[in-house]
Amino acid sequence: MPSGSSLRQRVDAIAWYHTFDLPGGITTPGIYDFREAAGKVPFPLLTGKRCLDVASSDGFWAFEMARRGAKEVVSLDLSDASRQDWQGPLGEHSHTAGSGRAASAFQIVKDATGSDVERRDGSVYDLSPADYGSFDFVFMGNVLLHLSDPVRGLRAVHSVTAGHFLSYELVLLTMSIMRPRTPRAQLWHTNDARWWTPNMAAHRRLIQAAGFEIERSGGPLFAPFGTHLAKWPARGATGVRTHGLRAAVAYWLFIRRFGAPTSWVLARQA
Repeated sequence: MPSGSSLRQRVDAIAWYHTFDLPGGITTPGIYDFREAAGKVPFPLLTGKRCLDVASSDGFWAFEMARRGAKEVVSLDLSDASRQDWQGPLGEHSHTAGSGRAASAFQIVKDATGSDVERRDGSVYDLSPADYGSFDFVFMGNVLLHLSDPVRGLRAVHSVTAGHFLSYELVLLTMSIMRPRTPRAQLWHTNDARWWTPNMAAHRRLIQAAGFEIERSGGPLFAPFGTHLAKWPARGATGVRTHGLRAAVAYWLFIRRFGAPTSWVLARQA
């Protein structure tokens, strides 16, 4: 295990997506802070089970599963950012910025905690029993919005799920309230590695459409942001030009303060 000073230097040397509590009182300055949410989503008993964290990023949920007693945890993510599902014409952007960042963050946490979580480079679309075997439990958090074809991704997840599947996903709060029973989704408006944001009904329907049987669902929960993001906009940088006045005001006055609205769905093989 690295000493406190060297661990601090490694933590400070990179940007973080997830918030972790590490030895020596060190907390990583992530974009998202899921520490509280981990106690609110319905993990089944994981003791002795083989588990998968899909599109794991820094690996918060993978390490959480290991902490809960999983026998084996695989953390799956793309090391090359250009392989993500980007909007826009093919070849228009290289999008290599950030490649390797999540893997570096994962390795820092693994070294600091002594966890034996396994990191594998791969896409959700490429999941198959032939290459990965089957898992007693599969977790996928805030991934569907990054997929151009979310049902294709979910069907690949379905193929390797032998037990339970837990989906934890960013949702449209207003549309979830206005259309609680009607599946709706909104397409992201810029050329980014982001596509569809569902309401809670659409989140459930996507899981069913991929062949899963839903056992329970819930939300909305509000996932707090970490200290990496500013609490208030810098002067002249409100995001109005990119997202519009209404979206900018909603973000800074509500979403940034209370957290991103999410829902969860616990399912299993039909």
